[in-house]
Amino acid sequence: MQPFTKTIQPAHTQHKLLGPLLCPTTLLFCLLTILLSACGNTTGPGKLTLQQAPANQLVYVALGASDTFGIGAEDPTTENWPADLAALLGPQVRVVNLGIPNIDAARALHSELPVAIAAHPQLVTIWLAVNDLADQVPIASYEQSLDQIVGQLQQADPGVRIAVANVPDLIYLPHFQSWNQQALLAQISAYNAAIAAVTQRHHVLLVDLYQRWQELATHPEYISDDGFHPSTLGYARLAQIFYSVLQSKS
Repeated sequence: MQPFTKTIQPAHTQHKLLGPLLCPTTLLFCLLTILLSACGNTTGPGKLTLQQAPANQLVYVALGASDTFGIGAEDPTTENWPADLAALLGPQVRVVNLGIPNIDAARALHSELPVAIAAHPQLVTIWLAVNDLADQVPIASYEQSLDQIVGQLQQADPGVRIAVANVPDLIYLPHFQSWNQQALLAQISAYNAAIAAVTQRHHVLLVDLYQRWQELATHPEYISDDGFHPSTLGYARLAQIFYSVLQSKS
């Protein structure tokens, strides 16, 4: 029997490198779609309650941007890495994919995080950094946003398991070939130091994509035709990396 997963995702939009920013109306529609999809029956006029997952079901929430949403895959709704990870985790996993193209950590704090908390997850993955880096968000501001996301998740449920991914080596992506490579590596190092500090401070898992995904150098098929996002094969490999970290620290 194939593992059962349920993927709840916002409407398809373009990444900031591929198109315009999400407008507030689109973002609100995305979040309402997620909430309504997760809701059960109303208990009376005007009352709407979130449906609780069965006792034997693990609720997994993925916070992220377009590379969590699945941009670059042949079918983003089914071939994103959170869906692949859920399949690896087993049949009793419900995945809530909150990846929104174009989002950064500060906006995820205010839009994705409340939905994540409302889903009452046992497992959360966070991959929010590349947009902040590309937009040159100050490291201190980025670290503060990430720290608040992790802290509020733990405050809502001290038992929740959290894994935070860092920035992979972007020099292997065609999109970044025109960038000053030395400056880019310095930015990646600074962001990854901030991510490591947050994971250590909150005692959560670090998924070190910078070290674990060096195979990008010899596997160009892991990168989609846009030269920026992972391909379907790349997402499958990402899921394996996340899974191996979760298994090694279980």
